[in-house]
Amino acid sequence: MAIDKDNTLQWAGPGVPPSASELADRYAIGQLARIYCLGVDTRNFELARSIFADECVAEGSSGLGGPIDEYLPNIIKGVSAFKVTQHNITNQYITIDGDEALCWNYAIAVHKVHPDADRPHFDLGVTYRDTCRRFADGWKIVHRKVVLHWNQSYPKES
Repeated sequence: MAIDKDNTLQWAGPGVPPSASELADRYAIGQLARIYCLGVDTRNFELARSIFADECVAEGSSGLGGPIDEYLPNIIKGVSAFKVTQHNITNQYITIDGDEALCWNYAIAVHKVHPDADRPHFDLGVTYRDTCRRFADGWKIVHRKVVLHWNQSYPKES
């Protein structure tokens, strides 16, 4: 089966129990987004970068995009302007076809400003649409498209 990156019907029911090897692959693929979030929230570039293949290209939701080694430093710089961020992975949808996979990771990202900042807190909802590939050392993302669903600014608490 070829992976269709935009067809949500690939995840239609009924739910069929995966084999043990498919379950292991699904777990490894699902971990990629969670590792990325931990790296971003702890401002640990090396950790966040570890899930991407060297040839990865990212398409950001705000017009940022390009090779991962150009894109990711801008993400880390952007979140570093906040006192704290918390990226939460919610729903995940995974399709595996041999050594290729597609994973849609829904996320809610909370951005809290420093107390003396002259701007509001900021939250957003996105989907990380990741194309993944199995390498000798495990699964990595080879293409990421970030789709923005909503964003919200709100005043700091007094």
